[in-house]
Amino acid sequence: MSNRARFIPLLVALFTVLAAAFLWWQSARSQALLEQQVLLQAEKRSVLLADAMGGQVSGLITALDLQLRDLRRVWLRDPGGFNEVALGAIQALPRGFVTHISVANADGHVIHDTQEGKASAFIGDQAHFQDQRQAATDDRLVIGQPVKSPMVDGWEVVVSRAILLEGRFVGSVQMMVSAAFIARRLGALQLSEQDVVSLILPDGTFLARSLDHEAAMGTRVPVEREFLTQTNSRSGSFRTEGLVDGVARTYGWYRLNASGLVVAIGIADQAVLAPLVPALQSSRRVTAALIALLLVSGGLIMALLMHLGRKASALEASEVLRLRQFESSPLAMLVMDAETYRFVDCNAAALRIYGYPTREALLEATPMDLSAKTQEDGESSVKRGFAFVEQTRRSGAVVFEWRHKRPDGTCWDGEGHLMAFELGGRPLMQFTMQDITLRKQSEAVLQDSEARLKEAQRLARVGSWKRELPSNELSWTDEIFRIFEVDPADAPTYKAFITRVHPDDRALVTSAYQRSFNARENYDLVHRLLMDDGRVKYVRVSGFTEFDGDVALRSVGTVQDITEMHNAEEALKRLNEELELRVVERTREMSVLNRELEAFAYSVSHDLRTPLRSIEGFASLLGEEFGATLTAEARTYVNRIRSSSRRMGRLISDLLALAHLNRTELRLETVDLTRMAHSISAELAATDPAREVQWRIDEGMQVWADRGLMRVVLQNLLGNAWKYTGQTRHAEIAFTHGIRPDGAQEFCVRDNGAGFDMAYADQLFEPFKRLHAHHEFEGSGVGLATVHRVLERHGGGVRGQGAVGQGAMFCFHVPAP
Repeated sequence: MSNRARFIPLLVALFTVLAAAFLWWQSARSQALLEQQVLLQAEKRSVLLADAMGGQVSGLITALDLQLRDLRRVWLRDPGGFNEVALGAIQALPRGFVTHISVANADGHVIHDTQEGKASAFIGDQAHFQDQRQAATDDRLVIGQPVKSPMVDGWEVVVSRAILLEGRFVGSVQMMVSAAFIARRLGALQLSEQDVVSLILPDGTFLARSLDHEAAMGTRVPVEREFLTQTNSRSGSFRTEGLVDGVARTYGWYRLNASGLVVAIGIADQAVLAPLVPALQSSRRVTAALIALLLVSGGLIMALLMHLGRKASALEASEVLRLRQFESSPLAMLVMDAETYRFVDCNAAALRIYGYPTREALLEATPMDLSAKTQEDGESSVKRGFAFVEQTRRSGAVVFEWRHKRPDGTCWDGEGHLMAFELGGRPLMQFTMQDITLRKQSEAVLQDSEARLKEAQRLARVGSWKRELPSNELSWTDEIFRIFEVDPADAPTYKAFITRVHPDDRALVTSAYQRSFNARENYDLVHRLLMDDGRVKYVRVSGFTEFDGDVALRSVGTVQDITEMHNAEEALKRLNEELELRVVERTREMSVLNRELEAFAYSVSHDLRTPLRSIEGFASLLGEEFGATLTAEARTYVNRIRSSSRRMGRLISDLLALAHLNRTELRLETVDLTRMAHSISAELAATDPAREVQWRIDEGMQVWADRGLMRVVLQNLLGNAWKYTGQTRHAEIAFTHGIRPDGAQEFCVRDNGAGFDMAYADQLFEPFKRLHAHHEFEGSGVGLATVHRVLERHGGGVRGQGAVGQGAMFCFHVPAP
């Protein structure tokens, strides 16, 4: 063999090895680029989704803040009507969002709660209350750490605002928000079962998580997370493994301005790359098979060249090499007779890609046997095939995509090159086909991801925009076209945008964008849109500009339709204004009524007492001066006149005392009820020393109340017990204390006297309603009404229980300080 004949096989061997190495490298590189491209798309999508979810979370927080501000005003204006308004606020918010609402005083004692039995709790040592007290001068919304609540068997987050009176902190109103509800809201944005949406406090503590919510609560993310280290950044992205489940994800995050909360959306790498895995594995197997075939083919070619170098001419060797290259090509090749449309030759790659076991089986098939009945657009394969053949005859070659079908019924997509040529005067056509099923699947995955992104934007009413600054090219997502009510067929322009902005807001929008551009920072503002029919919409616009050094590349941002939220806020504002007007009107009416009552009291005190004294005085003179000349019946009438006058005088005095209770200022202090009861019992015993009454008074009874008014309470209750046991042998009177079912202290006065019928118990505490006749027991019927009024002013209450002839019991309670 000549040197040239020896050199050619060596060159073929080197070429074969290099080709195999290049084929493997190219396949691995293509797969890596494809994975990188898919993950990059997932990163961008996660940032946009985080921004969109941030808008929803911001809306929820704003709704809570509005309710808290309104509840604070109601508490300062009318604490008695606060509970009804608070329950209404809970019903106005999404069901399950807020579990209950409470109010605490400046010391941290809960003085009101919409849930029964929690009004005596102490929260002064809790972090959220201390933060609220420290932040009172700023009057800002405080969001506390999640806590495990036994009341709702779940995690809750305290959202509160300070109650300020003339700039001084006097307490706070707080809503208990369900973390599970927030987690369910976040979970509505999940794109796959492994994707996660988290809401994180500024210190890194989980507030809610759409996956493994319970496991995440009470934990914090690592301090090196981007949104914890870059506190000045509004949004960003990173890739890491999940803290709770260890799943690798691409995270996009967005920080809310007002609260500092961070919305993080993690798209699982496995979920993103899952559609590519079968195709990538198949591609690796195909590449390995092609490399093996290429190496085998190279070896065969080397052997053939060496053999031909010894026995054949250069022309024959060249022809054999051409034929072998056709046979060993990794691309499927088929040769068809252009007149009969029958296949005349094929290579091994064609057998593999078309799924036929032997060359003979493939050559016996027709082009329609290898094709699906219809192509992707629904057109018949027969009609489309003849069109391509005619085009090839005219132009010599054509490149096209084709839907194939294997003998087992499976379909695959291919990209083919059809070339016309002649061999010995015989018109032939050669098909060179490449399987592009993997590429089509990747395109479908990307299209599906884009569709999900569009759907998420539609649900959140958020659209995104991008403006390439060098070319001034502007692009909108579909949602912005819907928000601006612009025909999607029209190309988006800055003019189309600024025309939709309300004329009064255009300068604001332009200056906000310019400031953001100059300062290289994010901007966020709310402005109006003016529609063609005169309607006004409200949108929230945010964005920023990307720079490469000093060169501005592009501006990107989002537009969210907040018209419904704005209308709800305006309606709430109008309602509050109407309520304030009603309160002013009711206050004016009450002032007039109080003046009328004071005038009546004055009239009773002066106008009625004078004639009563005259009646009683003249009756007394009549009895003293003419008693000897009066008959017994006349003297009886005079005595009845005097008795009735005195009883009416007492009624007037009691009525004035009852009215005076409403004007008396409460001076709260610690009152020793035990000592006070002993003093009153001694006073009662002194009025009738001959009576034998067994007293039992518990020791250590104290309340936080007005000392003078509490003496009025005990004088009436113990006085009634003394009076109604006046006809009872072995009279017993007890003053004891106990604990109510709700934990509050209760005090009871019991006696074994005349008692009363429980059928008339509803009249016990009404003025001048008596359950006994005057000739049986003296009294005006105002005593128990006075007790009820005093305890009502203290925020407490009284109840009565008794039976005719078996005694009575009256129990009262006063709230703890």
